[in-house]
Amino acid sequence: MQSSLSSNGNAPTRDEVADPVLVIRSIQERSRYFFEPAEFAQLAGVPANSPSVGRALRRLAKRGFIKRIAKAPTGWLIIPAEQAHYGAPPVTWWLDDAMKGREPDYYVALLSAAKHWGSAHYAIQTTQVMVASPRRSMTVGKLKVDFVVKRGLEKTPTTVVSADVAAWKVSTREATLFDLMRHQAHVGGIESIARIVRDFGPFLVGDEITKAANATAQVATAQRLGFLFDRLRMSHAANRLDEWLVGRRMPYHPLEHGEGQDVPIIDERWHVRYNTRHLTMLEEVS
Repeated sequence: MQSSLSSNGNAPTRDEVADPVLVIRSIQERSRYFFEPAEFAQLAGVPANSPSVGRALRRLAKRGFIKRIAKAPTGWLIIPAEQAHYGAPPVTWWLDDAMKGREPDYYVALLSAAKHWGSAHYAIQTTQVMVASPRRSMTVGKLKVDFVVKRGLEKTPTTVVSADVAAWKVSTREATLFDLMRHQAHVGGIESIARIVRDFGPFLVGDEITKAANATAQVATAQRLGFLFDRLRMSHAANRLDEWLVGRRMPYHPLEHGEGQDVPIIDERWHVRYNTRHLTMLEEVS
């Protein structure tokens, strides 16, 4: 067991946390802001089950140095003085630490991923994170994290962002587009998606489009996304999805989820139903 961190150099008793503030500062010096009680106890040099750990953490929370943001297992967030007015440091500083033990295949997704990749047409007041099982939204100070459930999470192409205080995972541009189309209700509808598609267009990679399509394995999503590629004159991306769809059964689907019969126009290449409103919107976007 590591020796206790003590401000006066004297060894504390076995169950005493000598200087709780010094312990959390030692965590923060590693560019980390999320921790669990067992780590705190280890750094303090006391047993993990010592009642003094809970007392020390509660005192720190009362003084505004930390906040509890997770249960089962318990997790705490360090609140640096310079972020006190927000009530928390930026989500990307601590998200990976908070999620990797609970949802190792998590990733920043949807509009939050689009913003990371340079497309931010709509103000978003939350960080959207994809997970494998349902989780309640997390609010810390002025920050909020919303969780969206997805099957086959581990198959999604992601990349690690390391040019930040801490590393974190985000879906690739191509995988982000598939997620956006699949989860239209979470992102403001088809116009929002079309604008992001347009922004991503010059950066899309054919092999990555195929990889994202294979990971999602959703024909209807590929049809709708291919239709947008086509209408926004992104022929390379459209042809990639056209190739992927060869040999797959393609029922007719409305462009937007839940649309009724007001979609009288049919695109025979993609088997997508749409209307004049969609055409007008796509002309404006392009």
